[in-house]
Amino acid sequence: MLPTDPDNAPLDPGEKRDAEHGRAIVIAAAREVSAPLALRERIENDRRKAAGARPRRRWAILAPVAGVAAAAAAAVVLIAGGGASPPSVLAAASLAGRGPALGAPAVDPHNPAVLDESVDGVRFPQWRRSFQWKTVGRRYDTLDDRKATTVFYESAKGTRAAYTILTGKNLKRPADARRHMKFGTRLYSFESGGRRVVMWTRRGHTCVMSAPANVPEDKLYSLAAWKGDKGHVDF
Repeated sequence: MLPTDPDNAPLDPGEKRDAEHGRAIVIAAAREVSAPLALRERIENDRRKAAGARPRRRWAILAPVAGVAAAAAAAVVLIAGGGASPPSVLAAASLAGRGPALGAPAVDPHNPAVLDESVDGVRFPQWRRSFQWKTVGRRYDTLDDRKATTVFYESAKGTRAAYTILTGKNLKRPADARRHMKFGTRLYSFESGGRRVVMWTRRGHTCVMSAPANVPEDKLYSLAAWKGDKGHVDF
């Protein structure tokens, strides 16, 4: 009679419980996307409880399960956006790639230098008269816990720029961003993914504008820092 293969032998009741427990960890990791830190701590506690005087064969069962659970926990952290960390400027700039979801906002009837669209009272500029850039659409998004409103503009040549204003505290600028002053406003610019990005602050709100890299840098500076022909755009 051939000896029993230890890798194919039936599981005893204790081993079955271990396997079921491992599967429960994986299921919990997939479900609890709202609390990644607590999930990681629970998985670590379960791993420690599983340590100690267990037969080697049981570890062979639990090790792959623990690996899957750890991978699930990592996925949860990515889905949750890293917890309370503020979004990056690149994340805000990436909204341009999603395109307009709604029609273009109208011009404010009381102030033709701005649009009838704002974030906490910070109005979007109206560039058509001064720069021949018309509004072509807008969209609303949420980056972590911040609301982001984006208005899309288009030049006479068909070049499109996206202008986003975010709620919350100012975002941190990239370390390699170039600093520039225009019309008394401090601006920072950099390139990413074939686009030119400019960021600045208006009344305590981070503003991010991006356009194709072939748009001259000084052009974007002029658009970003424009305060209206008579200073009717608040900064």
